[in-house]
Amino acid sequence: MKKIGALLLSLSLLTSGVASVHASDKTSTVRINGESIQFNKLDPIIENGVTLVPISPLLEKLGMKMEWVESTRTISGTKENFSLSMQVGSTDATVNGKLVKVNAAPKQIQNVTYAPLRFVAGAAGYKVDWDPSQRQVNLTSKSTDEAAKGRLQDDFYEAVNAKWLASTELPADKMSAGVLEDLGTEVKELLSADMAKMAAEGRDKTDDEIGNMIKFYKLAADREKLKEQGYEAIKADIATIKSINSLADFAKNQKDLYFRGLALPFGLYYMADMKNATKTALYLDVPEPALLDKSYYESKNPQSEVFLGLYKKMLSELLVMVGETQQEADRIASEAVTFEKEFIQYKLSSQELSNLESLYNPKTITELKAYSNNIDLEKFLVDVVGKAPKHISVAPIKYFENLDKIINEQNWGKMKSWTYATFILKSAPLLSDDFVQASSQLKRALLGHKKIETTQETVYNIVNSPFQYVAGNYYGKTYLGAEAKQDVTDMVKNLIGVYKNKLLKNDWMSDKTKKEAIKKLDNMNMLVGYPDKLDDIYPLLKVDENKTLYENNLVIQTMILKSSFAKIDQSVNRNEWMMSPNTVNASYLALTNTVTIPAAFLRAPIYDKNQSASQNYGSIGAIIGHEISHGFDTNGAKYDEVGNLRRWWTEEDYKNFEKKSKAIIEQYNGVEYLGRKINGQMTVSENIGDIGGLMGALEAAKQLPDANLQEFYQSWATAWRQKARPEYEQLFSIISRHSPNKVRVNTVIANTDEFYSTFGVKKGDAMYIAPEDRVSVW
Repeated sequence: MKKIGALLLSLSLLTSGVASVHASDKTSTVRINGESIQFNKLDPIIENGVTLVPISPLLEKLGMKMEWVESTRTISGTKENFSLSMQVGSTDATVNGKLVKVNAAPKQIQNVTYAPLRFVAGAAGYKVDWDPSQRQVNLTSKSTDEAAKGRLQDDFYEAVNAKWLASTELPADKMSAGVLEDLGTEVKELLSADMAKMAAEGRDKTDDEIGNMIKFYKLAADREKLKEQGYEAIKADIATIKSINSLADFAKNQKDLYFRGLALPFGLYYMADMKNATKTALYLDVPEPALLDKSYYESKNPQSEVFLGLYKKMLSELLVMVGETQQEADRIASEAVTFEKEFIQYKLSSQELSNLESLYNPKTITELKAYSNNIDLEKFLVDVVGKAPKHISVAPIKYFENLDKIINEQNWGKMKSWTYATFILKSAPLLSDDFVQASSQLKRALLGHKKIETTQETVYNIVNSPFQYVAGNYYGKTYLGAEAKQDVTDMVKNLIGVYKNKLLKNDWMSDKTKKEAIKKLDNMNMLVGYPDKLDDIYPLLKVDENKTLYENNLVIQTMILKSSFAKIDQSVNRNEWMMSPNTVNASYLALTNTVTIPAAFLRAPIYDKNQSASQNYGSIGAIIGHEISHGFDTNGAKYDEVGNLRRWWTEEDYKNFEKKSKAIIEQYNGVEYLGRKINGQMTVSENIGDIGGLMGALEAAKQLPDANLQEFYQSWATAWRQKARPEYEQLFSIISRHSPNKVRVNTVIANTDEFYSTFGVKKGDAMYIAPEDRVSVW
């Protein structure tokens, strides 16, 4: 039985199917390749013209292994090179990692799960025919020809990646699979193996950065000792929070409590001041939600009840593990989630956060203090930060305007429950395996993980948290090296030159604005591979082998946090790395006008010294171009060459820029992916980066003496290939400011004229966009 191609699948699954030919509510017979399917004396049913059948015997007959997950009411079937997953009550399903829409949601009748027959059979590679004379549904295997890959001109992403998509299975412990995920796994495995080897060779005996990292690694890797310790390491902190009976008592010890993870509901971090970008400011925010996005807390979200229920259940389970009775644990967990819902409503939405300026609401310490009569915010900052900062920004304003409604003596009981329960949740990864597993339940459900992470991943993540820059610097020097770092740096310089030329030739900007844009480009700071030296804090991080993993982590994280707070009101270091070199990602920070390309991103097939220059420009070149373009997207365009929030455009030029940006928003608003329209407004900055990055890299590739544009475009499509679970796809569509990977390929390349001449794309092809409708800014 062959798996049908993804394009054919999307066509077959979104049709009305049986509903178009079969409107009776009477039962019918189902036969597969001529053999009748027995549904354990349970008849198929028909609702609104759609045939629903008991899913378990159907999957068994189709040769699949079935799995039911009660917490999310999800049923899945797997076999070689094929997977399918559906959720009771939801019309979202996944086939081979791709989210699709179902014409009828699965339902449960007397504990039997029914699912739409045409969808399940079609997804598994069967033709579905209705024989009215016999009142019979016939399933027959599809031919190999029908599974053939599509044309490049109709779906470039699917055609280029057809073999990979057909042969790749999504690992049970992963939310997605693809090039970037593979790179992340490779880097983790390399570093994990190296740390294990260094531990065996006694590298922990030296008192330098790597030596202390290996000492910490050995503590994290000794799972038997952690099992023996149980939750002993956090008992004192539990006793502390349980002994505090009022907000006033809490405030007396807030400095120590903050650094021990028992804090007031504030997120504190530092960045450059948006109006004075040479100075570092303190930013105050709402704490990050456990459910990853505020929409999951809203009653209008159909999944809210499921995930909030699972959140409570997980917290309750953890509380029982530290000695609470079930009744008391349920009470604390319920109050904790109720309190979190109260303050999360003020969190900025993902669309609001897509506008960087929304984070900037500068306040003096006096203005900040005026927000609350119940807590002394000035004293809180002096206690925690070590001084009353001169540069302060709050986001969102509504949270602080309503602060006294949330933090008050009457609400202390719920706040205490939240502090207690979330402290256990955050501490659990540093304890024994049972705590690690229990604390990961919610995240696994949100992201669609079927299995828990491996011990190797657990240990790596524990070590990477405090030592990410030590591990990253080691990775960069060991696996990238100076030669490759210089090669990529040369690519960056070349791309900067391409962009400068594009700005000079620009026909919609005045000379005055061009001059400012080029000044910004000339001052753009590029951090490639790994830093020349580590931050001064890292040689000071010492591990005491006689203390627990939790205690060592607490001491180290406190030192790092205090070091960060010491930077507030000081001059900004534009060469500070805000992303560790072992991270598979890249970034642009408008507040310092800095692009960062970590070493871990510079692996094949994203970057490979042994592949053609055209291929490298189609992947890492376009990614570098993407980050450069962020300096001139709907966020970056508001900041000058230093990072100040300043209008450096003429009024007419900025109107032209907004007009071009609006055209991109409107184009993406019309793009549909897995039954949903792209949010063009929320994704506009990333879409400008994608289109501008690919076009800039394309110009650089065309200048090569051996330019091969087929390789260039195929490299871009390969870089973004991906399979993902429906839970991840849904979460991604809610919180990410990026378009889905397939859209990042097809929509972006279809806006470049050279794509049409390179692959003979013409009117009538699915990839075709008329010249007058193609969009770009840069």
